[in-house]
Amino acid sequence: METIRVAVRTLVEFTLHGTDIRRLGGQVKDMQDGMLGHKARQALLGEGWEAEVPLSLTVPVEDEDAELLLCGRMDAFCDGDVPIIEEIKLWQHKEAPLAPFEAHEMQAVCYGHMLCQTRGIPEVVIRVAYVDRRGKMRGAFDQSLTAEECRARFLTVFEPYVRRMRLLRQHRRARDASLRHLRFPFGSYRPGQREMAVQVYTAIRLGRRLFASMPTGTGKSAAALFPSLKALGEGLTGQLYYLTARTTQRQGALEALRRMREQPLHLWTLTLDAKDKQCPAKTLCHPDYCPRAKGHFLRDHAAIEEMLKTDDWSPEAIRAMADKHCLCPFEFSLSLAEIADLTICDYNYALDPAVHIQRIFDQTGNVTLLIDEAHNLLSRVREMLSGTVDGGRIRKLRAIVGKTAGRKHPLYKAMTGVLKALDDLPLPEDGSTEGELQKLPTSLDNACMELTDAFMTAQNEAFPWDEAGEKLSDTLLPLLSFVRARRRDTTECAWLWQGRKHRVLTAFALDVAGYFEEVTTMLRGVVCFSATMQPLEDMKLLLGGQEEDACFAMPSPFPPEHLLILQKDVNTRYRFRDAACEVIAAEICAMVNSKPGRYLVFFPSFAYLRQVSSMLEVPHQAQKSAMSDEERRAFLAPFVPDGKPTLGLCVLGGIFAEGIDLPGSALDGVVIVGVGLPQVNLFQETLRAYYERTFGEGFLYAYMIPGMQKVIQAVGRVIRTENDLGTVLLLDDRYRQSAYRRLCPPHWQISRGETDRMLERFWRSR
Repeated sequence: METIRVAVRTLVEFTLHGTDIRRLGGQVKDMQDGMLGHKARQALLGEGWEAEVPLSLTVPVEDEDAELLLCGRMDAFCDGDVPIIEEIKLWQHKEAPLAPFEAHEMQAVCYGHMLCQTRGIPEVVIRVAYVDRRGKMRGAFDQSLTAEECRARFLTVFEPYVRRMRLLRQHRRARDASLRHLRFPFGSYRPGQREMAVQVYTAIRLGRRLFASMPTGTGKSAAALFPSLKALGEGLTGQLYYLTARTTQRQGALEALRRMREQPLHLWTLTLDAKDKQCPAKTLCHPDYCPRAKGHFLRDHAAIEEMLKTDDWSPEAIRAMADKHCLCPFEFSLSLAEIADLTICDYNYALDPAVHIQRIFDQTGNVTLLIDEAHNLLSRVREMLSGTVDGGRIRKLRAIVGKTAGRKHPLYKAMTGVLKALDDLPLPEDGSTEGELQKLPTSLDNACMELTDAFMTAQNEAFPWDEAGEKLSDTLLPLLSFVRARRRDTTECAWLWQGRKHRVLTAFALDVAGYFEEVTTMLRGVVCFSATMQPLEDMKLLLGGQEEDACFAMPSPFPPEHLLILQKDVNTRYRFRDAACEVIAAEICAMVNSKPGRYLVFFPSFAYLRQVSSMLEVPHQAQKSAMSDEERRAFLAPFVPDGKPTLGLCVLGGIFAEGIDLPGSALDGVVIVGVGLPQVNLFQETLRAYYERTFGEGFLYAYMIPGMQKVIQAVGRVIRTENDLGTVLLLDDRYRQSAYRRLCPPHWQISRGETDRMLERFWRSR
């Protein structure tokens, strides 16, 4: 018989988790104050009282070979002829509470039922006590309940929970049966795919991390998903989360799943879109402004149970069901994420301390992460951990608050406090416009805390933020991240300032390795895979891999003679770029003229792209710095097999450098201008200094590895299948240096010579 452990609070909140959707309220310090209130109240308990008393009860589940083990701790307990159970909650409002909240009362009722059952007593007294942070009683609500009354009320939350549990267990039996018979979704494994699958399965079985490098086009998604699903069916993990850095990178996973469903496959698969894409009405997420937020939790149970009858929970299916039941589609999708077998989503939902799905990643470790294009992890996690206080933006928003609510409004005053603290920063007197602070002033720390609290208090006031030409989230979210960074070990970040008149202070995260290692330690396996994870051991080091974690490098299965890689000595270093433009334009024309086809050229920046574009005498299209989904599709539209000859100019590391699939003759070649090094600035130099202190390889880790990863991703667009042919032109003399050649994939065979002649020979021989 299976024993399913359930916390009393979890049981209660399954049914009694509110009525309306409301943003997280209160102050940043609420959780800390709640703990202080509990401890203070418990310290004031009189003789005969006990604090944090554990209690458990086993409840058989009818018609299931299972039992629920209810567990929890009574905040306070006084034994006697009629025992007293006290549930302590923090109360920070001025007015005393008039009645207990239903969920708070039900927690005490559940403990009363558990106590009556385990001790065989006929009656208990339950009390919900609301206290301030010092433990002073603000309101107490007592009830005397018989054992039968406790049981009857307990069943009102127990039975809905068990009903859902039965549906889940029924599905999992069907799911596991289909997974036992699941076959690899392709006729055969490509070289290295089976070995990769074995490594993934082993990582899940042992609960370890795997760092894997698999060349582009080798079927990474299938090689990671197939063994993970097998492990899921065998009970080695409870849920799979397939993480991508961009929405466009989901296609590999979705295509592999489409093939598996033909077998068939019973799998609840959730594709989770960002909140701004899901929201049908751009308004405050509050019941006073959005009818979907009002009463959402009264309607979501019926919608969830209807959704359980299907397997594919796509964004379109979620929106349709949300429309039918008048639900917030994003909140609805988060509820589905709790029970989905596989969730495909952005990195943020698992790794970002601000927006990760708390109900999943703060409650259980029975989850496996499959992280695609994992070379993006370093920059993305660093971005998640960093935060900014932007004086210019705060000043614009403050003008709106003053105009709307007056200068005496608490939010206006809090904004003024932050601006004053920024003005008082101890900056050097040498006239410099940026630098690093050795210590964060206490005045700014306190002011940021107060501003965050003021934003939280005023979050449901309808300020016309758009009049400032700024989005509130562009200021508030970085501020929240700044406050969180301050609460972590301050050695993990640098305090970087910019600007004299309008000052910006950034908490710049340095230690990605420590954070990533911490948040993934308790999970049931983490697989980081990409075509550009090399050097593998270095990437393992930078991502906090431990000695027991594995590395796996899959060889390229494609014939090396199908890809011609030419290198040309061009000096693209910043101060020589102007002089190199004519040579670059000539080399691009040579590739395009070698064979009519479809070509992409990747530049280190938009500025350099525009500079060379003005010298090109062949028709071309160019990527813009901000493109809508429609503009992206239009840009890629000509890149189809046997389509019209097309030349596209792009930037390295951008939306067209990875995550797009252009097989066959959809893409005949690429040109890479430079070696992709990040721009030299305050942040990269701070990172270089950190890596130099930590590992003794500052330039390698801050510049060379991320630069060459962009290059390899762009080159990976050319060869996607065994039959593809293509050419690559590397325009930079640094590709001849051993330090850069070491960072190239082992299957690259780089040639030198006259571009026209070698390209002509390659295509003629094919």
